Amino acid sequence: MSPDTTRAPATWPAVLVRADRPRRAGAAPRATGLVRDGLAGVAQEDGAAAHERLTACFAALLHRLTGQGLIALATPGGVIGYTVDPDSTAADLVARSTLVAPAADLGTPVVAVAHGTRPQGAPPFEWHLTLDRRDDTWTAELRYDERLFTADTARRVLSHLRTLTAGATRAPRTPVSRLALLTAEEAHRVLVEWNDTAVDLPHDTCLHTAFEERAAADPGAPAVIDGARTWTYGEVNAAANRLAHRLREEGTGPGARVGLCLERSATLLAAVLGILKAGGAYVPLDPDYPARRLRSMLDGTSCAVVVTDRIRAAALPAPPTGADRKTVLVEGLLDGTALDLAARPGTDAGRIAGPDDLCYVIHTSGSTGLPKPIALRHRGVVNNLADLNSRFAVGSSDRVLALSSPSFDMSVYEFLGITAAGGTVVVPEADRAKDVAHWARLVAQHDVTVWNSAPALLELLAEHLENTGGTALGRLRLVMLGGDWVPVSLPERVRALAPHVHFVALGGATEASIHSTIHEVTETDPTWISIPYGRPMANQRVYVLDDALQPVPPGVVGELHLAGVGLARGYLERPDLTAERFLDWSCGVVRDRLYRTGDLTRWRPDGVLELLGRKDFQVKLHGLRVEPGEVEAVLRAHPDVKDAVVTSREDPPGTRRLVGHVVPRPDRTPRPGELRAHLARVLPSFMVPAAVLVLDELPVNANGKLDRKALTALSAAPGTPESAAVAFEAPVGAWEEHIAAVWQDVLDTGPVGRDADFFALGGDSMSAVRCLARIDGDLSWPELFRHPTVRRLAAHVAATGRPPLPG
Repeated sequence: MSPDTTRAPATWPAVLVRADRPRRAGAAPRATGLVRDGLAGVAQEDGAAAHERLTACFAALLHRLTGQGLIALATPGGVIGYTVDPDSTAADLVARSTLVAPAADLGTPVVAVAHGTRPQGAPPFEWHLTLDRRDDTWTAELRYDERLFTADTARRVLSHLRTLTAGATRAPRTPVSRLALLTAEEAHRVLVEWNDTAVDLPHDTCLHTAFEERAAADPGAPAVIDGARTWTYGEVNAAANRLAHRLREEGTGPGARVGLCLERSATLLAAVLGILKAGGAYVPLDPDYPARRLRSMLDGTSCAVVVTDRIRAAALPAPPTGADRKTVLVEGLLDGTALDLAARPGTDAGRIAGPDDLCYVIHTSGSTGLPKPIALRHRGVVNNLADLNSRFAVGSSDRVLALSSPSFDMSVYEFLGITAAGGTVVVPEADRAKDVAHWARLVAQHDVTVWNSAPALLELLAEHLENTGGTALGRLRLVMLGGDWVPVSLPERVRALAPHVHFVALGGATEASIHSTIHEVTETDPTWISIPYGRPMANQRVYVLDDALQPVPPGVVGELHLAGVGLARGYLERPDLTAERFLDWSCGVVRDRLYRTGDLTRWRPDGVLELLGRKDFQVKLHGLRVEPGEVEAVLRAHPDVKDAVVTSREDPPGTRRLVGHVVPRPDRTPRPGELRAHLARVLPSFMVPAAVLVLDELPVNANGKLDRKALTALSAAPGTPESAAVAFEAPVGAWEEHIAAVWQDVLDTGPVGRDADFFALGGDSMSAVRCLARIDGDLSWPELFRHPTVRRLAAHVAATGRPPLPG
């Protein structure tokens, strides 16, 4: 059948199979390597028909390997294009093949197919397939560019072609998207052997049980260090019991949600335990969140009780009209002076919750404009904590610094994971929680042995110690990082400060109980793009699937799906969202319940996962998820905004920031600063873009769709449109010059004037921590927030009489 010359798309992209080694700009492809294999199971057709069908099968394979819907192949008769959709069969591809005219061929087919005649020399392609039939037997010879691909990869490609063509012969009506690529042996390895993670861990219990057992066995052991005071397991357990009895009186029990609005503190640990002991599930409410977001979180989880203190109780939103929401104040909970709690018994209240009941509900950003409440079970979280503690022999001599917000699930290890092993949690002072110099002092003072955080926080500490020559990490033996990309250089930087440390990268999702994959970094390779994602943790499973939910071969990109004991129930009271992201799935004899992460990953040949990016536009900022759609929804709610798009970029390199782009309504001229203030009234600070650009219109591509690349190119330095309205006045005096120089360096801006605003320049919480440490060792986050301009901050610190730090 001749190719159809009437159906050609406007452009044909190059077919780019993900390479084993980086492509070099300007390097012409040369297929110098060769592998050969037979194609058993191909139907006995006449030569021309068989050639057409085998070429179509090769196009289908390239579609499966790349995810591209348009596949162009160079053949002796010209470039032939195939449009592959989910329902296309091999016969459909043959019938719809298109002869690509040179004028329309704006891409570069770096893949070729020939029939019968072997090429002379090295073909100028990344892949060159020769199909030959002799004595009723088909043979395939695959030449490949050895600078990009290994021989093992080439052999796997031929194996996939043999499996796919045999499947297309047996089931000609099956869409090519559903045909198997893996042999039965390969499928068993990927689905079963690499998920052989069963371990006998004590997950048939509740999250607070281990703490109770530690308190009974050694009540005088230190549980939490908060400022100058150390609280023992016995003291914290008794305080938690008093709160549990009080909450039981309010009807708290299995399935009940209890809001928890407190700073990190010893009281927070006792309050978490008290809610769990009462049988309920705690819902962390960050005191720094805007009232509107807190109201959405409280109402969306139907919290009947909130545990907090007097200061934060006054700031919490009132319940809806007619609703009855109790507030339990916990000042004095630990020392027994809380009037509402002191009379309650300090003995265990008796267990009424089980391992499959809810333990907490954590909110993440939602693309619909509302935060998503994830409902976690005791069993899954206990399994995760027990895995880490047993794997790394965490015990009573270990101490961890609590840096993660209670709204971030890594905080669960810091308060409940370390204490499950009998260790101690060290809490930073509330007004110095963002002060990296304070972290360093606490790590050294209290002999911290375990570090648990998002990578950005450890980077800040390493940077501080490198600049100051500090030795605070002398006792550190275990680093666990999760929630975001781990810089390839970080393990060696940390080892220079803590030579004997175990450096562990963790991956996963809140929907699967904190972490699902683990990789201990014993060495790094400067050619790596990222730290490997690792292997599935104990009693957890991972699958890399394509859009048709078929397992992909090693080396091929697919979406990461999580399964196992850690899987959440779903999204609390949001069956639509739960059905969208959680699914029952089967492949052959394997059946499982999965969570679709949206993360793009691939298997290495040795069964280690590599994380490559996202399928959607979700962004990770310092370990916290941001759905740009949620930020866009809030922007569009502003009366002056007609449309909005939020993008992300690295500026400076390694620091990811959000940028908002808005189109105003006719005759409206919203100011960027006003729009950021509008966002700050609704969203947490980490979700507020570093800059908002006001545009006449949003750029679109030739197909009329939003051109995100053009938006990124339009983005000037964060804050430029806002700060441009402020007349530049050079800094005056030593303090102003010092502060301006630090901001210019950290925020990567041009010259900074004395009235420049830190946040308008694009400053966020992470860059603030970097700046604070370099401006003045005793400067705290609230001081920067209250004095955000160079002039005001300089006057504030100058009043202390201290000189600027050198350098």
